[in-house]
Amino acid sequence: MKYEVTILGCGSATPTLRHGPTSQFLEHNSHYFLIDCGEGAQLQLRRYKVRFLRINHIFISHNHGDHCLGLPGLISTLHLLGRSKPLAVYCQVGLKEAVEFQLKTSHSRL
Repeated sequence: MKYEVTILGCGSATPTLRHGPTSQFLEHNSHYFLIDCGEGAQLQLRRYKVRFLRINHIFISHNHGDHCLGLPGLISTLHLLGRSKPLAVYCQVGLKEAVEFQLKTSHSRL
């Protein structure tokens, strides 16, 4: 049974050269989860050679920017990569509408 957590960002409410906002990548028995998606999460995913298209579930713990502002950009990137399978995003009330607005205005979709 494989269980591996990669810390993509912690210890910073804003991106710095040494720390990124909160985000963790979890692999459990060939299932891939992203927990929080702060700014810079995509760069960290690339740094750790995580294939974006493998992520099927994203959990946003709460709506503070350091936990969710990377989400619209990640979804837009998944669109550009041609993702066609469903992506489950679990979040608090209000975030869905904010992300949908950002995707609509940038002509992105998933």
